[in-house]
Amino acid sequence: MTQDATLTHLLERCRRDHLAWINGDGSGYELPDDGTILGAIGGHSSGGEETGRRQVALASQWRVGTGTIEFINGGVEGDLAWLTLIERGRVELTTDPAGTERRWDLRVTEVFRRSHDGWHRLHRHADPLVDRRVLAEVTLLLV
Repeated sequence: MTQDATLTHLLERCRRDHLAWINGDGSGYELPDDGTILGAIGGHSSGGEETGRRQVALASQWRVGTGTIEFINGGVEGDLAWLTLIERGRVELTTDPAGTERRWDLRVTEVFRRSHDGWHRLHRHADPLVDRRVLAEVTLLLV
């Protein structure tokens, strides 16, 4: 598979997993034991069964959503591939009254590793895509 074909394949997978997540299904973000996640709601975790269960539980807090992915950049080197993306979404959370829609835009980096049975997500870093702010406002987020 060429680099372009690999990136197209992985981008479609990211799109599918993004739409599944914002519609309550986090199973696409299960990781191998040596995988890592720096998730959009904070914190970090390593892969394995516990992270898979956590991703499924977290995604269940989304009732319904629509979204798109904007490809920023990516590449393939040997058995590793990376993509940088902006995930844009409009979502309803289960904690809100039905019909309450929220913006859910993330800046994302995904790393995949090729093995004998295909490409597997190895790392995901996602955090909210916030509008530009002055430094003093940003430091308040870290309090």
